[in-house]
Amino acid sequence: MTNAVDAASGSAAASSAAVPADAQPAIPQPGTDPSAPRTIASIDEGRQLIDDIDARLRELVTARKELSRQVQALRAEEGGPRIQHGRENEIIASWADDLGPRGVEIAVAVLTLCRGNLP
Repeated sequence: MTNAVDAASGSAAASSAAVPADAQPAIPQPGTDPSAPRTIASIDEGRQLIDDIDARLRELVTARKELSRQVQALRAEEGGPRIQHGRENEIIASWADDLGPRGVEIAVAVLTLCRGNLP
């Protein structure tokens, strides 16, 4: 399924000749500075971009959830615990470093979601 982000990325590439070389895209691309200033022309455009980012976030969290399930299964097959609290603390710390105290809340929510059903 193609979402608006993919469609926007494709159309942006097709029309790159008309965009000034120093113009920044409104949606941060992987590997770019997400805190760099972005310019939108309207509230509707801003809301659409937010919706597109939210869709990408949901896709990424879904992919993370599946990878976490597989790691937990492999760890259990090896006789280890499903959850490694030290690893989770590292993840929480990295979110806190990037986003501050609210990053901790997000990290805990993501980790909780990705743990699946605990016994």
